[in-house]
Amino acid sequence: MGYRLLADENIERATISYLQKLGHDIEQIGDVPDLELGSDDESIAAYANETNRVVLTQDDDFFTELNIDDTAGVLFQTDQTLSAREVGDIVHEMSEYLEQDDITLEYVSRNWL
Repeated sequence: MGYRLLADENIERATISYLQKLGHDIEQIGDVPDLELGSDDESIAAYANETNRVVLTQDDDFFTELNIDDTAGVLFQTDQTLSAREVGDIVHEMSEYLEQDDITLEYVSRNWL
């Protein structure tokens, strides 16, 4: 099963492309007409919630400064040294075990591999 994802601006294009190849429906903030690079977190969370997309980010503001219930879920990439392929494989493995609707906050880390 694939996730519907919204990639924050800090997520590499290679990660986005790899996740698409794995069958995930993913948009990046800069490619969304209602959003642009530099959009505030509240606007990003609102768009993700309206379109039922889980936010993939390296920005902890999505759960430290926002009400996590105002999102459709957050995948937080804690380790910024992960390659695009590792991030993709981790998210894909998560999708094998967790339904998208069950995600509130999940950490994208090597522990999933």
